[in-house]
Amino acid sequence: MAQKFADLHIHTSASDGTYSAEEVLRRAKEAGLAAVGIADHDSVEGIRAALEVDEKYGVEVIPGIELSSEHGETEIHILGYFLDWDDRQFRALLDTIQKIRLWRAEVIVGKLQRLGIDISFEEILSEAKGGSIGRPHIVRVMLRHGHVKTPDEAFERYLRYGRPAYVGKYELGLEDAIKLIRKLRGVPVLAHPVFSNVDDRLPELIKIGLRGIEAYHSRQDQPTSKRYAEFAQKYGLIVTGGSDSHGAEDPIGCVRVPYDVVQQLKSERKSIMLGGKTPCGGE
Repeated sequence: MAQKFADLHIHTSASDGTYSAEEVLRRAKEAGLAAVGIADHDSVEGIRAALEVDEKYGVEVIPGIELSSEHGETEIHILGYFLDWDDRQFRALLDTIQKIRLWRAEVIVGKLQRLGIDISFEEILSEAKGGSIGRPHIVRVMLRHGHVKTPDEAFERYLRYGRPAYVGKYELGLEDAIKLIRKLRGVPVLAHPVFSNVDDRLPELIKIGLRGIEAYHSRQDQPTSKRYAEFAQKYGLIVTGGSDSHGAEDPIGCVRVPYDVVQQLKSERKSIMLGGKTPCGGE
């Protein structure tokens, strides 16, 4: 039997991806994937849309989310897999976060306009197409108008922490993000750890409830991936991976992991549902 693979980190147009949920599944099938993790930023709408068409494409949908949190000057993302994504209180929280994202985008556009960047908030709304609005939508409009040449330039000159158009987002603490996913009976995984700058806190986060590390990512080189995979194995964490695809720039399936990783996530979820403890005694 041929080995099956999964890409566990994909964004849809429900947040800042350019593909609809159905387009994600179509491309996943073309890439020969058995499963995909739908992990939009602070949104679960892509999960619902994907589950409506998964049988059509024969690709398993792993429900997930990517929550943003802050640690000092660093923005840290926590992935949550197999969480109770349709929980009423959770969806109310996400609604609040979406409203703050909308406010944030409008303030960012105002700052950019004062810096001579001629774009409008209406253009950003059109770019987002009703999805969870974020800085990538602003960047795409800036690129289209020729204000910057690359996304990296937009972030480095204007949008990163400490830059003139930066605006903070909903303040969800790192510990709170992990605990929230656990409360929703999901499996918390540290996304793209190379960008998080929390290596020194990983043992502490494991005690809180972190259960995996995204060791394989489209923007991590091989030595970095190997280092995080070894760390995960040392502490008994699940080694996950994904393309973090937002569209054609990071093709779906360009980073994939064996389907056995999905089985590990499912087993961990069962353990959490039964009130299992982390290896270091956390709940």
